Amino acid sequence: MDETVRDWERRWRKSVLPFAALAALRQGPKHGYALATALRDLLGAAAPEGTLYPLLNGFEREGLTIAEWAIQEAGPARKTYALTPKGEAVFDAAVKSWNGFSESLGGLTQ
Repeated sequence: MDETVRDWERRWRKSVLPFAALAALRQGPKHGYALATALRDLLGAAAPEGTLYPLLNGFEREGLTIAEWAIQEAGPARKTYALTPKGEAVFDAAVKSWNGFSESLGGLTQ
């Protein structure tokens, strides 16, 4: 594959990361590593910690997620992130917007 196209793909993944993160959290609360794994499965590439945790902190500031410490029987406590009702509503609105955007992009490949 051409390097230009690979660069575009990296940019596309980065730009959809907030949407993908909300989609992954929609499936249920996750700690950072589980969310990173879910995003890797969704996007086909890993989300770097330097990108993921600032995104999650921003979600908290905006009231889209809530974080709680989950105590483990073995190992350290983990910070777990879950969508708030506002986060659910924002995700629902984003899905509608995404669907319209996706439909409009369909004309590019014809």
